[in-house]
Amino acid sequence: MKPKICFIMTDAVSFNVLYRNQLEYIRDSSNFEITLICGGSREQLDILRARNLGEVVDLNFQRKPSVLQDAKSLVLLTRYLFIRRFDIVIYLTPKALLLGSIASTLTMQKRRVAFSVGRAYENFSGLKKRAFQGLDQLSFGLSHEVLFVSDSLVNVCLSENLLKENKARVIDNGSFNGIDIDVLRPVEQMAKQKLRRQYRVPVDAFVICVVGRICEDKGLKDIGEISESLKSENIHFMFIGDFEDDIGKSVVDRIVKEGRGVYIPANPKVEEVIQCADLHLFLSYREGFGNVAIEAASCGVPTFAYDVVGVKDSVKQDISGQKFQLKDTVSVTKAIKQAITDTSFKDKYSEARAWAIQNFEQKELWQSYLDFYLHHTNKA
Repeated sequence: MKPKICFIMTDAVSFNVLYRNQLEYIRDSSNFEITLICGGSREQLDILRARNLGEVVDLNFQRKPSVLQDAKSLVLLTRYLFIRRFDIVIYLTPKALLLGSIASTLTMQKRRVAFSVGRAYENFSGLKKRAFQGLDQLSFGLSHEVLFVSDSLVNVCLSENLLKENKARVIDNGSFNGIDIDVLRPVEQMAKQKLRRQYRVPVDAFVICVVGRICEDKGLKDIGEISESLKSENIHFMFIGDFEDDIGKSVVDRIVKEGRGVYIPANPKVEEVIQCADLHLFLSYREGFGNVAIEAASCGVPTFAYDVVGVKDSVKQDISGQKFQLKDTVSVTKAIKQAITDTSFKDKYSEARAWAIQNFEQKELWQSYLDFYLHHTNKA
């Protein structure tokens, strides 16, 4: 009989983005019978089903908090898990983490694994933060083991006494999906110039790329301040990602309107945007793991980032970039100005790709995750 593995996430888009190609690897490298439980749009669910990974169960999870809808989702999930027995159940993303831990405990699933990939409440304070900490503490307590996507994330959870140390585990050096080193690679100068012309970026400018969700939480307000201080420099920004709040959109709109940058909607060819750049600017206030920083490193592009949870693991100081104190825009601006005039700037980070490959090569990481699942299936 095939061992049965179940993954629970809030939205199908998370399976299609975070788990791109990894689930195919698990399917093709093991005899697991895979079940995926989530909510999401019809479009994303159709994309997920077209991947032919196994059974896809739509329980209409909603990302926004709603006591009534969340209670309904918990009942539906518990009912489903009551009639289906799995050797191992893995639940991740905030809503699914809570509902999955409760439902799989109530139905006495053999092996329950929580997977913490980040904390939206990282920079909250007071009662609001303690409430979210309590929910994580409950989910972790109901689980046999808790995976974390980075060392800094597990360390902060341990420091807050959210779980026992013997339950916590980081696979290899962290990261959720690693890097595809064949796609994410440096390009020669002529190829870089061709890409810049393709994206309508000045060939002779110092190009800074900003990759990911465009919102205040990703440091867009800080990037706006920095861009104002660099107006006199020959700098061009490239923004790629989806708008998530008015602050981020207003910053990008202003820079683009002034002719100092371009905006590119989120698309699968993020590597081309990184390859265009001289610098990757990553001023997120919090992450689970800053995967885009290791993607930039694999392309030979250094990252300037804040030294915060999840990001500190993905930038190696003086090897793949520089880390700065949170919201220290003055130091970041000064470092960028120095980089513009430093003819040896790129050479300073010549070991970035080798570091990224050694620590985050995709298929090695996928195999480590698969080994973990197989090991815990045998323990079930």
